[in-house]
Amino acid sequence: MELVEALLAQAAEQVASDIHLIPTGTGMQVLMRCDGSLANVGMLDTALMGKVVGRLKVLADLLVYRNDVPQEGRIPADRVGIAAEVRVATYPTLLGEKVAVRLDARRGPMLSLDQLGLPDATREALTTAIQQPEGVVLITGPSGSGKTTTLYSCLNFLAAGERMRSIVSVEDPIERRLDHVVQTEVNHFVGLTYSSALRSILRQDPEVILIGEIRDTETAHIALEAGLTGHLVASTIHAGTAPQVFSRLMEMGIEPCAMTSVIRGVMAQRLLRRACPAPADDHSACETCRGTGYRGRVLVSEWISMSPELRHAVLERGDTSDLEAAAEAAGYRTLRQEAEALVAAGVTTQQEVERVLGRTIAPPDALRRGGGSGLVPQQPGRHVSGRGSATASAAPLIPRPESEPARTGRAADGGGGGAGDEPGGSLCTAATEPAAAVPGDGGGRAR
Repeated sequence: MELVEALLAQAAEQVASDIHLIPTGTGMQVLMRCDGSLANVGMLDTALMGKVVGRLKVLADLLVYRNDVPQEGRIPADRVGIAAEVRVATYPTLLGEKVAVRLDARRGPMLSLDQLGLPDATREALTTAIQQPEGVVLITGPSGSGKTTTLYSCLNFLAAGERMRSIVSVEDPIERRLDHVVQTEVNHFVGLTYSSALRSILRQDPEVILIGEIRDTETAHIALEAGLTGHLVASTIHAGTAPQVFSRLMEMGIEPCAMTSVIRGVMAQRLLRRACPAPADDHSACETCRGTGYRGRVLVSEWISMSPELRHAVLERGDTSDLEAAAEAAGYRTLRQEAEALVAAGVTTQQEVERVLGRTIAPPDALRRGGGSGLVPQQPGRHVSGRGSATASAAPLIPRPESEPARTGRAADGGGGGAGDEPGGSLCTAATEPAAAVPGDGGGRAR
C-alpha cells in the first residue's frame, strides 16, 4: 500500500502523465513519462509484482482474480491522496500483467485559447471557425499530442461567451469535467458507441457537438451530416498532417463534395519539449530539468482552411502531395516549418524536433536525377503513392500474364526490372510467376 502511494505521489510531484509497470524475467520495471518522454525509475522485486498489481486493481475496482484478460478502471483522487484522478489499465503478457497508470489533466488549470501557445494567425483562424453556426472543425495528431486539451479550450471559449449554447460531447473517456457542457462517456459493454450516441444526441437539440474521435466510417458520416444540418461539430481524427486528414476521410468513404461543403478547418499539432534555460554544461546538476536538458512542453501546429485551391484539389481527389501544394498556395505552413521557427527562437532544439517529427531524409542522387536505375521512371507521369509512377495511359501497374520468352527478353535487356519503370513493369524484382489480374480492376491489382 505504501509503495503504490509513493509511486503515485512521485509521479504527481514530477508532473508525469503515465506510469508503466512492465514485468520482466527478474522483476517489474517502473517507467514514468514526463514531458512526453519515458524515463526509467527502477525495478520492483519479483515478490512485490503481484502485490503491487493487486493493490492497483483493488483501488480501481477491478477483478483481482482475473489476470488473463485486459481490464480498465479508475481510482478517485480521494483514494490515493493526490489531486488527480487516476486511470488504470492492465494487460496480460507472457511474463505477467503489464499495468499502465495515467494521471489525468485535472491537476492544472483549464487553458484558454490564448494560453495554448498557438501562432496568432492559427489562433484567429481557429477562433473564427468554432464561432460559425455550422460546420466541422477537425484536430489531428498522435496520442498524447494535446488534441483533447485544444478541444476543451475551444468548448470552454464557447461556453464562456455571452451567447447561450447547447453543447454536448461524446468522449472515450471523459478527460475533464466541463461546466455548461453535457458530457457522455462511450460504453462499449452496453452498446453505447460513438455512432449510437451521436444518433441520439441529434435529437437533444444540440448546437455544438464534441466527438472525442472519428474512428470509423459510420461516425465520420454522422459527424459530417451533423455539420451540414445546422450543427457545429468539433472532433479529432488520426492522420499525420492536416492535408492527410482529407485523404483519410476519402478512405472512409466520405465524398469530396461533402468535405468541401462542411469542413471549416483542420489543425495538426504536436508537443515539443522546451529547452532548459540553464547553460548546457550545467544540465547534469540542474534541478529544473533533472539532467534531461528539457522542462515543460510547447505546442507546434499547422492549420488549413478550405481555400478555393484546396477545394479544387479535394474535389479532384488529389493525393497528399496535391493537397499540400494547394494548401501552400493559400499560405499553409507545415509542422516542420513552425518547429524550425521555435528552434531558431531557442524555445526547443533540433534534436527534439527530429525526435517528434522525424529526420528529413534527402533522396539519393539517383532518385533526384531520375536515371535508369529502375527505381524512378524515366517517363513523366502521374504519381501513384507507394507504387512509383506510371504514364497516364498505363492502366496496369502489375503486368498481365505474358509468355516466358517475353519475360526473359525483358529481363535480359534490363527493362521492367523496377517498380513502375514503364507501363506494365513488374512490381517484383524477381517474380517467377506472372500476377493474375483481378477482373474489373484493369489489371491494376494482383490476387
